[in-house]
Amino acid sequence: MTHPIHRYFTRSAAFALLLAPGLVFAQQQAQPAPDAAPPASEAQDPAAVVIVTGVTQATTKKNATFSINTLGSEEIQKLAPMSTADLLANFPGIYSEGSSAGEASNNITVRGLPVTGGYRFAPQLIDGLPAYEEPEAPFMNNDVFVRDDLMTESVELVKGGPGGILYSNGLGATVNHVTRTGGAALAGGYKIKYADYGFIRQDAFVSGPLSKNVTGAIGGFYRRSNGIRDTGYTADRGGQVRGNLVYTSDDRKTMLRLDALLINDRTAFYQNLPISVPRFTQSGTPANPTKIDQDTIQPLGIDFAHGTTASPYNRRFDMIGEYGSRTIDQADGIHPDFRMLTLSGSRELGGGWKVSSGLRHTTGSNGFNGVFTGNDTASATGFLNARYQNDVVSPAHGAALACNLTNAKLVGFFNIPSANACGAYANISREEFIGKYAKATGVAARYRDGGGAVPANAYLNFLIPFIADVDASSTSLDLKAQKSFELQGRHDLTFGAYKSRYHYAPNFQQALLVTDGTNQSRLVDLVAVDAQGNQVGPSLTQGGAILPGWGGFVSDIRANGNAAYLLDHWETLGSKLKIDGGVRWQNVKADVVRRNRDVITDLTPAGITVGSTGDTTADNEVSLPGEAHRLGETYHGFGWSLGANYSFSKAFAVYGLASNSFRLPSLQDLNDLSTAGATVVNGQTVSVSAVEHIRQYEVGLRYLTRPFGAAVAAFYNNFSPRSAVNIYKDIESAQCSTVGGVTQINSCPDVAQLYKRGIRNVGAEVELSWRPHAIEGLELKGNIVVQRPEVKGANYTITQEDKDPQGVITGYHYVRISEDGRRPRRLPKMMFNFMPSFDLKPLTDIPVSVYAQYQHYGSRFSEASDNNVTLYPAYHIVNAGAQYQITDRLNAHLHVANLTNQLSFTEGDPLFNDLLSPDGTRNRGVARPLFGRTIRFSLTYMF
Repeated sequence: MTHPIHRYFTRSAAFALLLAPGLVFAQQQAQPAPDAAPPASEAQDPAAVVIVTGVTQATTKKNATFSINTLGSEEIQKLAPMSTADLLANFPGIYSEGSSAGEASNNITVRGLPVTGGYRFAPQLIDGLPAYEEPEAPFMNNDVFVRDDLMTESVELVKGGPGGILYSNGLGATVNHVTRTGGAALAGGYKIKYADYGFIRQDAFVSGPLSKNVTGAIGGFYRRSNGIRDTGYTADRGGQVRGNLVYTSDDRKTMLRLDALLINDRTAFYQNLPISVPRFTQSGTPANPTKIDQDTIQPLGIDFAHGTTASPYNRRFDMIGEYGSRTIDQADGIHPDFRMLTLSGSRELGGGWKVSSGLRHTTGSNGFNGVFTGNDTASATGFLNARYQNDVVSPAHGAALACNLTNAKLVGFFNIPSANACGAYANISREEFIGKYAKATGVAARYRDGGGAVPANAYLNFLIPFIADVDASSTSLDLKAQKSFELQGRHDLTFGAYKSRYHYAPNFQQALLVTDGTNQSRLVDLVAVDAQGNQVGPSLTQGGAILPGWGGFVSDIRANGNAAYLLDHWETLGSKLKIDGGVRWQNVKADVVRRNRDVITDLTPAGITVGSTGDTTADNEVSLPGEAHRLGETYHGFGWSLGANYSFSKAFAVYGLASNSFRLPSLQDLNDLSTAGATVVNGQTVSVSAVEHIRQYEVGLRYLTRPFGAAVAAFYNNFSPRSAVNIYKDIESAQCSTVGGVTQINSCPDVAQLYKRGIRNVGAEVELSWRPHAIEGLELKGNIVVQRPEVKGANYTITQEDKDPQGVITGYHYVRISEDGRRPRRLPKMMFNFMPSFDLKPLTDIPVSVYAQYQHYGSRFSEASDNNVTLYPAYHIVNAGAQYQITDRLNAHLHVANLTNQLSFTEGDPLFNDLLSPDGTRNRGVARPLFGRTIRFSLTYMF
């Protein structure tokens, strides 16, 4: 595919211009080239690695009283992560779905905590402050703000403990992305990266002294890509620029820092693809789940490795709403457009006192253009027959029985008696209605581009666009006062106050598209036809959309939070024993206004004859925003943490931790709670608990030397969620209406059922590294996690449809669900990450290092329920690469991701025994596959 390369160079030039003053200054002030990196055997002592996250004074990793994992800039460059989630997959205890959704809006989980969407229990910080105050916001995952580049110095991850004391929402893990600042000497770099899927990216930074007391750093990236899956158009484009200025007084007691970040980026959002598996006749149960064998999974029309439902033919489509009509462009993808400004500083006072503060303001917008895959893949013949039965006959038959003689589908697709129509239709059976009055005998499909007929053996399916525009802002202020004093050792006591204000205003709408199921999917229009194939009545679609605007909401949420915390770091017994103890209190006052798109409105334009061939039924049921639902509540939580570390020697230490952390309602919770109103269970109004808690216990040891390093941790978590409300229909109620003997479920009253899905998890994490003296240059490192998360509670009721062999709904029945004792969805019991590397220079004097990475993830359950329990297979990924130090300044890097082209799935929907593949010999479903093998090459120039 050709693409406007001149735009790429135009934007690259703009990116370069932003950095030009620093680059010119760099060339004028360039220092001699730094020495080449030391061989692995002479690398920095792991026991001396300094951390700044989860502590009030910089300390070493070995001396931490809590679980801490780090990655430095050189390690990050070697790992070549595609996304934030891809990077976090290298930390033990994190299950990341990698970049399977693209470069942004991916999901991660922490030590068995439930998957709820994104980063709920793992807030992303930049230099100790949240990029956006709330890490879980619908259609605005925390990773849309955080994009690591050459300006990233390191990434540190704290699991529990003081992370829940010093930071908001640090219930599971707190991830801190540490930014480069200027040093005493000039430094900088430029990196250009290519990949074999039309990807080109440029990173750059320059840093150094600007005057005696001021240093500066500026850098960022600009990237353009055709997409790791073949969208047929430019899928990813944009980048970020960020920089900082740091002032340090002559006496080194005062520091002031100003940071700014601008991001404007677009990335494709990839979703599940249709799959088929060998036929099974019994639904899975907790005792006997449907187990998927990796080797038996087959694609349905779209290639797993690089295929996608997106294509130039369905890139643009129209949606309808209160605004009229608008054209959606899938190429807009995930589109963060934010500005972030941060002011921080510290001052050492007399008498052991120190004060510090950080103020961050983030404002902008995020666009979410994601298209989800329906689980309806069928041959055109089967798909169109289902449309005839469910979208032509059923609504027209219902209108006839109700004597709604102006209904477009009744008028357009069936004959209406000229006299006593209501009497003729009274209690008429479905079969008699079709036999006597049908004008339309079927549904035909035509490609939107060109108008040709869809072949009978082609695959057809639904696509479900989720389209959201979000305006958001966040202001966070963190104030600390620290006092150092002697009392049975040295104490560093920190008093903190935290204030946050944030605003979140999403506008979300869905649609339903019809496409064929190929690697270049095409939109399809549907029309009802008579026995001769001539169109009868209105079209069922408009521009390929059978529903151009349904469901969703428009919300406005404003929240104000306050927190106070206290943390004491105590070193005693000659600094061999270190103890961290702290408490945190926090509240949030939320004001929510939410309007559901639940006002079903006929938007047929004036002048259109209803039911004619010039009409369409697609605009007859458009969901418009309805009544405002409001919530005004204040929530609060209290947590504590106590940890200790004892050093037996310079290399060996043990630690233990106990903590009780909390999670105040997220923006997702607030948005849901805004429509909950009073919750009634068994006729009684019940107070819904809205704050989550986790009790954590951990013990571990660290032995860290240059040749050998080991960190072992055993942990136990007890997660108590906020109350969940299950809404199901009372199909036995006298209020339910029936049509043709079939219960009309939407007429049945709702029943609210209160339950909780708690999780207990026990597990162990092991990190090992070894640089054997016998083979200089060889390094073996890796980590393994073994865990056993279990659901506690979660008993509730759902309703399920009864269908006849033609897929027509004939009734409903109750299903009682119990997840107690089950493993939560998407969580493997075991994760393994092994990364050997070999620097050839010490033995051969060739400046080349080679490496490989093997990542293994155990089997995972799909969405949890008692019926249709599905276990997706374990999978592994092999990555490999080589780095060639061309000169002291110039490095070449070749990286091959998914070397063995492993084609498995990070997640998937449960498989149903009655959903068959188009030929009827297998079962069908949808799952999100790994990307196939990709090759990336980069050149990096550092000075």
